[in-house]
Amino acid sequence: MFFVNDTQARRHDKVRAFLQTESVIAVLLGAADFEWTVRRAIIALGESPNVELREQTLDRCHGLDSYKKAWKKEVQPMHETPLAEVIPNWQFFTEKAFPLRHRIIHGAIGSVSSEYAGKRVEAMLDASRAIVEFATIRGFELYQRLKVRRRKTTA
Repeated sequence: MFFVNDTQARRHDKVRAFLQTESVIAVLLGAADFEWTVRRAIIALGESPNVELREQTLDRCHGLDSYKKAWKKEVQPMHETPLAEVIPNWQFFTEKAFPLRHRIIHGAIGSVSSEYAGKRVEAMLDASRAIVEFATIRGFELYQRLKVRRRKTTA
């Protein structure tokens, strides 16, 4: 659905395009965009070597609580901002927007109106946008190849 060379604007336009016809798909794509973005930000802004971050943290990282913990461990020590302060309207995002993805994926609901989904999708896209802006201000471009941090070798 998304391509490596997509811009954030193009990705978000694709997500929004589904709202009127397939609002459930828009929710799932909005969640996928958020998760991709927060994972890349943790890698880009974190302190640990990329391989360790992926293998020891992100491979087991699923759900908002896990992302929040990974952010706190890797990003917050250097950049002094918790994930809850980066994402606008954290309470709505965590209580209403992102949980809709869970309810759809696990079959608790099968459809939602475009109006209901729209508010939640926009909250997910706003979260992604805020994370990208946070990284960009700090000199990291999440839509470009990430710098590789390697393990320090002892000689």
